Amino acid sequence: MLSPARRAMAAVLAPAALAAPLSLASPALAATHRSVLSAGATTQADQDETLLLQSARKYAVALGNLPGPALEQAFLAGMIPHHAAAVAMARQELARGSRPELKAMAQNIISSQNKEISRMTGWLHTWYALTPESARTRVPHTVQLLRTPITTWMDMTTAQLSTVPPGARFDQAFMQAMIPHHETAAIASTAVPGHATHEALTTLAQQIVAAQNAQVEQMRTWLHDWYPS
Repeated sequence: MLSPARRAMAAVLAPAALAAPLSLASPALAATHRSVLSAGATTQADQDETLLLQSARKYAVALGNLPGPALEQAFLAGMIPHHAAAVAMARQELARGSRPELKAMAQNIISSQNKEISRMTGWLHTWYALTPESARTRVPHTVQLLRTPITTWMDMTTAQLSTVPPGARFDQAFMQAMIPHHETAAIASTAVPGHATHEALTTLAQQIVAAQNAQVEQMRTWLHDWYPS
């Protein structure tokens, strides 16, 4: 039987089931919630992760269909809290993880993404006289609906990480959660090049894709090396 939180997640994710078959799913995604869910809920978790990436792809398409200024406002309004969630997860790794290499990556996530949050917040103010909160109110409702599953998943994952014991078990859970978190950010960022009005935002989006994909590959390697099945 699904928990109330899992039932709520399934309800939010349900519209994404209409998306086209996903070609970007990674092997790591299927295991994301296994670190924090009971074995009996694994199948549901697998389905959630597939629907999550489907939603991310649909969200990116919707962003790319917006006019330049509207795309920029919507992207920034979504990526700022996405980065903030990554920072919160990385702080848990610093406090509860055990691997020095992974702690170093977590510190890099905190430093780099906090700087990017400041830049993106500044751009909203300079370019559009908006705060992140006011920018979110301008995002078209259909685009907001496509982002909702991602936001719900981030909130659930951050909460679930807090229940994982410290040490090696937490390192594993952190990576299994951060991989899809990074992948959804990278997918959303692909909507910016060729559509944004400001070159600075295009450059940042390309940097997000490159940096987060590189970290995803590193975490996959560590998962394989440190936790062989």
